[in-house]
Amino acid sequence: MYNILVTGVDKREVSFLRNILKEYGDRSILIEKAVGSTLDYESKKKRSKLAFIRYLIDSRIYSLDQNYTIEDLNSSKIPIRDAHLVFGLEPLETLKNLKFVSEKTVVILNTHQIDLKQSVQDTKKKIKYPSIAQIVDILDQLARKVFALDFNELSINYFNSQNYSTIIALGVGVKEFRDIFYEKLMLTILREFHEDPSRCIRAFELGISLID
Repeated sequence: MYNILVTGVDKREVSFLRNILKEYGDRSILIEKAVGSTLDYESKKKRSKLAFIRYLIDSRIYSLDQNYTIEDLNSSKIPIRDAHLVFGLEPLETLKNLKFVSEKTVVILNTHQIDLKQSVQDTKKKIKYPSIAQIVDILDQLARKVFALDFNELSINYFNSQNYSTIIALGVGVKEFRDIFYEKLMLTILREFHEDPSRCIRAFELGISLID
């Protein structure tokens, strides 16, 4: 299995990325089966969103050398410490889901905070939340690799809109795991799913260019 976690607070962005990744799994020739699910879980403002995408890879093509039970293979939820790729669309929400991160995980973190007041301090409970630097440091200690960037700011600089931040992050993930993701197939799916294919493709290619 190849396991992907998407976490954030924007239901539209989390669902969009989940749908793109699930569609890729359904079409890829090296993936025998793709399952996915989206979970809304309780938080103070009820804005937390979580999505799981799991690929059963054809072992003749790509082997992750893992031992799974039948229950693991049939479940749409990622086992604890078993994410290979995490798209952290909001830093604090990513921190809340550390239980899925391990030394095999690559985290692509959008450092833009959606709700700065809640992220910095909860005045009612008098709890101070970690800074971006602290969150990145914690992830660095647990994950194999962390790619942290303000994708919203990058999207605004290139497209005068923050609406392409998630697609830029997707490009980074595709390039980082090029053994799993074929750029050509992902581009085809993006053209079909996005209302502005031209900018969408440019945003994806920008993300690709951020990885050597």
